[in-house]
Amino acid sequence: MDMTPDVDLISLRYFVEIARQRSFSRAAISLGIVQPALTRRIKLLEDHLGLALLTRHRRGVEPTAAGLLVLERAELMLRMAQQLETEVRSQGTDPVGHVGFAFPPSVGILFVGKILSECVARYPRIKLYLHEDFSPAVRDGLLSGRVDIGIMTSELQHPDLIDEPLFKESMWLIARPQDWPFKSRRLKPSQLDDIPLVLGSFTREMLERLQARSKFRLRVVADVDSFTLVMEAIRAGAGFAVVPSSAVGRQLREKEFVGAPIEGLEVTRTLFRHRDRPPTRASLVVTELITGQVSRLVSSHPGTFRRFVSPSK
Repeated sequence: MDMTPDVDLISLRYFVEIARQRSFSRAAISLGIVQPALTRRIKLLEDHLGLALLTRHRRGVEPTAAGLLVLERAELMLRMAQQLETEVRSQGTDPVGHVGFAFPPSVGILFVGKILSECVARYPRIKLYLHEDFSPAVRDGLLSGRVDIGIMTSELQHPDLIDEPLFKESMWLIARPQDWPFKSRRLKPSQLDDIPLVLGSFTREMLERLQARSKFRLRVVADVDSFTLVMEAIRAGAGFAVVPSSAVGRQLREKEFVGAPIEGLEVTRTLFRHRDRPPTRASLVVTELITGQVSRLVSSHPGTFRRFVSPSK
């Protein structure tokens, strides 16, 4: 009689490997087991769940819709099981384990390199997985379990996430010096009227909310969800961009770009983690490194960065 539980970590690990390899035979080799045993294990899992998890075809296999759901959840469960084992084994020693940390490009420019350097020096047994992307993608990573902690704008709060406010800063309009038509040191929203803008999706959402309050014509010539490409487009004279001033501090100092803050337009930065996933010792240590860097940032540049309290507190 087969006493194996219907849904257990071994079955899930086997299924994940098949889904990754898109092949029973390649998965069997990778796992070091015979293919008939692997096939039987997956058949038992499918019978228990009452749904096919894999579609067979001549080139191999593909996860079904149900299989994709199981794959996402199984990867998270296996990762948490590994974290649990690592945590238990490391009691009484230095923090150890992998920590996924996601952040938008402007934050990466500010201090993520310093956090990595400090972590390597002080906690060599922690392995950081750094993922740079815009705030909506950071939130997706937190909700799916691909990352443990993430910095994003507080406006993307979610009921499943716990937040810790960090700082806020003004958003600036920037362009090449030869394209800059303004004389004022601070811009009113009305001055954005009909300006050709190259924007990321979230910045566009911020400006659309500002537009609803201030009634100017928002003219977006390109939607570009890459900070590097936005900068290259501005260098090429494609238009103007709206970014946190800290993200282009060097370019502003070197006169490559000119810019000015926009009245009433600020971006908030908040640290998030998932409510249902207890933090590991390693992720708590990385969180302390982040908040330490933010404290130094706010203290050394009070005119640019300001503390704030989340409305949810």
